[in-house]
Amino acid sequence: MAEERGPVELGMAPGADSNMKEDSVTAKKKVKQRPIFVGVSMAREKRRIDQTNRNALSTHGLQAPDQRKKRWASTAEASMERKKGVRLLGMPTSADVEMDGEKLTICQTNKSAPPTQGLPAPTDEYEHVEQDRLMDSRMYMQATQGHVGNFIRILFSISSEKDLHHSEILCQFSHQKNTCLHIAASFGHHDLAKYIVRECPDLIRNKNYKGDTALHIAARKRNLSFVKIAMDSCPSGSGTSRDIEKAEHPLLRIVNKEGNTVLHEALINRCKQENVVDILIKADPQVAYYPNKEGKSPLYLAAEAHYFHVVEAIGKYEVEEHMNREGKPAVHGAILGKNKEALEKLLARQQVPRKDKHGRTPLHYAASIGYLEGVQMLLARDQSNFDRYHRDDEGFLPIHVASMRGYVDIVKELLQVSFDSIELLSKHGENILHVAAKYGKDNVVNFVLKKKGLENLINEKDKGGNTPLHLATMQVHPKVVNYLTWDKRVRVNLVNNKDQTAFDIVVSVKHPTSFHQALIWTVLKSAGARPVGNLQYSELPFTDKYKDRVNTLLLVSTLVATVTFAAGFTMPGGYNSSDPNVGMATLLMRSMFHMFIICNTTAMYTSILAAMILIWAQIGDVNLMGTAFRIALPLLWLALYAMSFGFMAGVSLVVSNLHWLAIVVFIIGIIFLVSLSIPFILFFLPSKSTNCILRYISYYPILLLVWASESPGIKQED
Repeated sequence: MAEERGPVELGMAPGADSNMKEDSVTAKKKVKQRPIFVGVSMAREKRRIDQTNRNALSTHGLQAPDQRKKRWASTAEASMERKKGVRLLGMPTSADVEMDGEKLTICQTNKSAPPTQGLPAPTDEYEHVEQDRLMDSRMYMQATQGHVGNFIRILFSISSEKDLHHSEILCQFSHQKNTCLHIAASFGHHDLAKYIVRECPDLIRNKNYKGDTALHIAARKRNLSFVKIAMDSCPSGSGTSRDIEKAEHPLLRIVNKEGNTVLHEALINRCKQENVVDILIKADPQVAYYPNKEGKSPLYLAAEAHYFHVVEAIGKYEVEEHMNREGKPAVHGAILGKNKEALEKLLARQQVPRKDKHGRTPLHYAASIGYLEGVQMLLARDQSNFDRYHRDDEGFLPIHVASMRGYVDIVKELLQVSFDSIELLSKHGENILHVAAKYGKDNVVNFVLKKKGLENLINEKDKGGNTPLHLATMQVHPKVVNYLTWDKRVRVNLVNNKDQTAFDIVVSVKHPTSFHQALIWTVLKSAGARPVGNLQYSELPFTDKYKDRVNTLLLVSTLVATVTFAAGFTMPGGYNSSDPNVGMATLLMRSMFHMFIICNTTAMYTSILAAMILIWAQIGDVNLMGTAFRIALPLLWLALYAMSFGFMAGVSLVVSNLHWLAIVVFIIGIIFLVSLSIPFILFFLPSKSTNCILRYISYYPILLLVWASESPGIKQED
C-alpha cells in the first residue's frame, strides 16, 4: 500500500479527500442495493477506475500527481483482490466527488445504456460474463473422476472461496458449455449424476454447444442407468410425481443442433437395450413421430434399422393425428432397410402417408433399391393401383425408376402384374427403354429387345423426337449403342426434332472428350448410320494432340532402331578369334541364333521405315498425317514384336545348356507375346467397316474396350 499523504500534499483542496472517502462508502452501499453481474478481470477494473478518474480530473482542469495515481491504483488492486475469480455483486451507478468546491458526478453505465462521452464503453462485456461462468478446473477434474465425496468437498471449497451458492457453481460450464452433469453422463458416473440432479434439477435441461442435454449424451452412449436416473429425477407436468410414465414431456422433446431428440440419439447409435427405448417411448409416445433435420423420425429410424420391437412399442400408443405428419414416412425407412416385419406392421396400421414430400410412393422406393420382396408386398396390398400408376415430382413412375436403376427383376414383376405399364410415359414422353438407354442400363435394354410384345418401344420417340438410340448416343453409352445397333429392328437413321440422326449427334462433337465417343462413332458407322442429307463428314478430326501422338511414335521407333542396331554388333556367344572363321559368330550354326538374327533385322528395318513415314507426317497436311499414322503404327507394332522374339531367342540360346532355364525363358516369352497381341488387335478393332464378317469379329472387342475404359467419371449417375 502506498504511503498515506494529506490532501495538501496531493494538490487538492482541504476536505476533498474526506468527501471522496464518504462517497466511496456510499457507493459500496449502492452495490448491495443494485446487484448486477459483471465478469471483469482485476486488470480491467483497475484500468477502468484509472481512466474514469483521469477523465474526471481533466474535465475540471485538475491534474493528479504520480503519488495520487499510485494510491488510486492500490485501492483498486486491494478491492479486486477481494473479488478476484468471482461474480461481482454490483458496481456503483454513480459517485459524487467534490473537488475544489465543485461537485462532479461519475456515472457507471449498464450494458444496455449508450456509453457516456469521455468514458470507455465495455464492448466485450458478454465475453467477460461467459468467462465468469466458466467452470473451475478442479470441478472439471472431479466430474471426470466421479468420486462423490471429493466432488462435494471441492464444491464447498469453491463456494467458500468465491462466495457462491452451490447451484451457481453447478451451473458453470466448460469451454464447450458442458456442465458437471454433461461430464458425469459422458463418463458414466451414475452416483455423481444423482447428486448433481438432486442439488440442481434444472441442470438436466442445459445444453452444450452442440445443443445436447446430458440425456442426449447418455442415450448416445446407450447408458441405461443414467437414462433411468434422469427420468426418475425429472418432475412431472404437475410437479408432484416422479413416475417415469408421468415424466415431463418437454424434456424428451428437446432437440440438439441436428434436430435429434433423445430417442433419435438412442436409435441412431444402435441402442439395443430395449429398456432404454421403451422408457423413452412410454414417457412420451408422440416423440416417436418427431422428424430431425434429415426428416427422419424415430419410427423411421427403427424401421430402417430392423428394430421391430421399437416399431411394435410405438404402435401400442395412439397419438394425435397431426403427429403423423413426419418428414419421411416410416414405411419408406422399412423399405430402404429391407425390413419385412416392420413393413408388414406399418402397412397393416394404415396410418402411413402414401407419398413423401417428393411425391414418391413406397413402391418408388422399393423399385429404386431393387427390393423385389417389398415390391411384391406393396403390389399385393395396392388394390387401388395408386402406387404403380403414380408419378413422382420428376415425372417418373415406379417402373421407370426400376429401369433407371437397372433392376430387371423389378421391371419383370411390374410388367407381369400390369402389362399396360409399357404404355406409361414419363413427363418427357419416355418409355422404359428410353429411360434405360438414357442411363446406360444395358441389362434392361437387352431384356426389352428380347421380350416379345415390346417391339413398339424400340423406335418410339419422346417429346424431343429422340429414340432410345439418340438418348444412348447423347449420354455416351457405347455398350447400349452396340446392343441397339445389332438389333435389325432399330432404325439407326431416324431423325429427332432437331433433324439429327444418332450419327449427327456423335460427329457434332468437334473434339471427342472420351474414348467412349470414339467407340460410338465406330459402332454407328459400322452399322450403316449416316448423317442427314448424306453430307460428308470427315472421320474423327485431327487436333494438336494428334500431332503429339505422331511425335511420340517417332521417338519410340527411333529408340527401337537404335537398340536393334546395337544388338546386331553384340552377337550372343561372341565372335571367333582364330582361323579359318575369324570374326564369325561362334553360334552361327544354331537355329535359335538364326531366329535372333532374322527378328533383330526385321525390327530394325521396320522401325526405320516407320520413322521415315512419321517424318513425312510432319509436313502439316492433315490427310497425310492420318495416312502416315495408320501405316506407321502397324510397322512399329511389328518392330516391337520382332524385337521381343529376338530377345527370347537370344536369351534361350545362351542358357541352352541349362534346359529348365531355357524352357522357362521360352514360356515367359510366349505368354508375353500373346498378351502383347491383345492390345495390338484391339487397336485395329473394332472396325468401322459395314462388312458383316468384320462386324462379327468386332463385337466382343467393343465390349472389352468398353469394360476396359469404364471409370466413375464416365459412368452416368442415376
